[in-house]
Amino acid sequence: MSPRITVLLLVMITSVFVPSQSAHSQEDQSKPEPLTVTTQYSYGAVTTCKSGTNLVVQLQYAGAQPLRGYLVRIALADPTSGKVLQQQIVEEIRDSHEAMIATGTTWTRSICLMPMTMKIKQITNSNTPDSMNVTATVDVLKFADNSIWGPAALRESHQLIGRLDGMDFISKTTELCGFVSPILPDRGPLPVQDVQSQTIGPLRIESGVWQDEHGQDMMAVAVTNQTDTPIRGYLFTTSFLDPVTGTRIRRFSTKELETHGNPSDYLAPGSTWVADPRKFSRLPDGSLASYKIALDLVVFADGSTYGPKKSPESDEVLGMIDGIDSANPKHQRTPNE
Repeated sequence: MSPRITVLLLVMITSVFVPSQSAHSQEDQSKPEPLTVTTQYSYGAVTTCKSGTNLVVQLQYAGAQPLRGYLVRIALADPTSGKVLQQQIVEEIRDSHEAMIATGTTWTRSICLMPMTMKIKQITNSNTPDSMNVTATVDVLKFADNSIWGPAALRESHQLIGRLDGMDFISKTTELCGFVSPILPDRGPLPVQDVQSQTIGPLRIESGVWQDEHGQDMMAVAVTNQTDTPIRGYLFTTSFLDPVTGTRIRRFSTKELETHGNPSDYLAPGSTWVADPRKFSRLPDGSLASYKIALDLVVFADGSTYGPKKSPESDEVLGMIDGIDSANPKHQRTPNE
């Protein structure tokens, strides 16, 4: 599916052009942004909004790589205080079978701004949103080679990244798919020394030391489903600590999920998945550091979740599962459904 170009008939529309303020990413700021975004209010007969105000978002892509997905944050702020009063997300993704967005492509998207509430009218002293400052921030771009551009500061951006990754799990073998796929106990490293067992919500987590073929102390973790509902995936974080000061030495996250949308391969009640072993952190005297495991997300087969979802990687897991389902033929509806 190629970007749809919306033609604005200026004869029929009274338009107010609003040059969007740009927000640069964490990339090299001397280079031009790959995606340029401007906005334009649209009034009159040609509008897609039944209520509120129509805002036309104009996008132009100038990157060198074909673009597979993007997410732009549109924020409307009070011109005096700078306080954001409304915000919306404009995003688009392509699966691996669709044409990517080529350099030089220009297209438009229309969004409907919410009707002005009485509180906003009082703040802006106006009945229409066109009195507010509009800022378009390109938060993330994901290219055909899976590289990423932008700060990815929004949770929605991490969900977009995850959705594209999940789509790829269905269509091809990727390195990431192998990294997040669960390991069964008969094939994985189980903790054998200094084993700790804890139950966090729906999971029993056993962790400890396992030595690889070189005698290197590695951290092994086995996770068991303690509930009556199959689990599709989870994410937990491990923090290595100085036991005296409590200072965190190192932190990493572990995510595991069934990657092809096969319910028979979900983590069944009472069953166990094993994580890839990770290198233990050590203290200055050479001894192993203490550690703490925190469960951030569990996704059940019925779509419900458990956990605080503080990590952006949890949003990626949620996106991966959404992408797996959208690309899995078993989950796609027929035209008559």
